[in-house]
Amino acid sequence: MTTKRKFTVICVVFVLIAILSINGSAVHTIRAQENPQRTVRLALWLAKKDELLAHETANYDLVMTGWFEPQEAAAIEERYPSVSLLSGLTHTWVWDNPGWLQFLVTVANGGDANGPLQITEDMYLMFDDNGDGALDRRCSPPGWADIYAMDPRHPQWQALILAFYDTVAHQPQHDGIVIDMLDAYPFCDGAQSGGVAVPLDATTWITAQDELLSLIQDHVPDDKWIIANAGHDFAADSPFPAHLNGYVLENFLGSWGADLPEGLASAQRALATTQAPHIVVFAVDTDDTGIVDGPRFRTGIAASLLLDNTYFAFDYGSRDHGGVADWWRSEYDHIVLGEPLGPFTFDAGVYRRDFAAGSVIIATEQAASVQFDALHTNLLTGESGTEFTIPPGDAGIMLPADEF
Repeated sequence: MTTKRKFTVICVVFVLIAILSINGSAVHTIRAQENPQRTVRLALWLAKKDELLAHETANYDLVMTGWFEPQEAAAIEERYPSVSLLSGLTHTWVWDNPGWLQFLVTVANGGDANGPLQITEDMYLMFDDNGDGALDRRCSPPGWADIYAMDPRHPQWQALILAFYDTVAHQPQHDGIVIDMLDAYPFCDGAQSGGVAVPLDATTWITAQDELLSLIQDHVPDDKWIIANAGHDFAADSPFPAHLNGYVLENFLGSWGADLPEGLASAQRALATTQAPHIVVFAVDTDDTGIVDGPRFRTGIAASLLLDNTYFAFDYGSRDHGGVADWWRSEYDHIVLGEPLGPFTFDAGVYRRDFAAGSVIIATEQAASVQFDALHTNLLTGESGTEFTIPPGDAGIMLPADEF
């Protein structure tokens, strides 16, 4: 990840939450991750709930968004009982949008938008650009003029965001929380807030977030997940996984710089260093182009099958996350590959993992030739035969033809 990274904004479309909604009655039980009959696990990142609810055939294993009303959760679960629902925003960045800010404050105050927990100017990390001793510019990631950093050390900001996540985490319709924009990059190096006189440096930025994550963890029930989006290349020595059950790897294979080996290395670090059940979401997108890159889509979904406890998500990118209508692929729902026969292999530029009922293959530097004794179908292209050639930068999921 570089300083050119584009940060995700969670666009929350909601009706202001009443106290009765916050005390909803729908109850979920956290889902075990064991999946001996390995399937393609589909995720929806920053979901547009209206599209999901309107699309009656769309079934996802994991759905993440700002909030689920009890009746929304019940409707989604009725259609797909094994779904897990995660809700949340960020913990150190805010979007300068009235509706977004009102949602954050309303939830933090248990349904009262005018409650005592409010965002104040002295919570923002700011710079003194002209050296006159006055803080005059908020810290914002490059290219995002309306996304601002909050001081994770500020006691009142801590109180507000902890109250928000405490409310979210204790909703019976939520299976856990999701924290967007977990950031290991010192965009705010040298900034300070009105509430904490000491400027941040790169080390303190990490340490302060880590301490805030620990406080959030204390507010989340042990049987619920904590998932964070830190992009696809979080640092190998990151302290954050100690507080998390998994990661979203946003813009996987996209322009932020991660190729497939780097992305898989990030996923393996996440699986090895987070707390059980060690979840990873391969969040692939169009790189904000609006144009579907077929090989990238296929490589992403295949990559998610090379490892265990992994999910695949796809959308436009940070300009328009969470859509369902354009991306639902019913042919990937309930595909059963069976028991994995071992870990993936990498040989001569080809990734491969074999299962009891099929094979997953990704070609990188050169085309991959694959042969089977019996007739197979490449699920990702619809092609059938006993011999297949996968172009470089593309992938296939091969299943016996009699499975169709």
